[in-house]
Amino acid sequence: MKKKVFHSCFCIIIFSPVHSDISQNNAKILEKQWQEMQQRHEEQQQLLLQLEEVMRLCWAECTAQKARREVKEKA
Repeated sequence: MKKKVFHSCFCIIIFSPVHSDISQNNAKILEKQWQEMQQRHEEQQQLLLQLEEVMRLCWAECTAQKARREVKEKA
């Protein structure tokens, strides 16, 4: 008998309009979280590109300084 009562209560919860509202609300929350994650991912990709550019510039400057030192030592 207890199982039948539980089953009846469960069906009322599952099929009630409130559950539908909760599901829609959860879907909206998940959609918003997904959009925020997408935005963070895009921002991180931009930061990664900027970091790579800074690394290239630092490497070029380091190479130039080494070349200048070698020319100065030979002179």
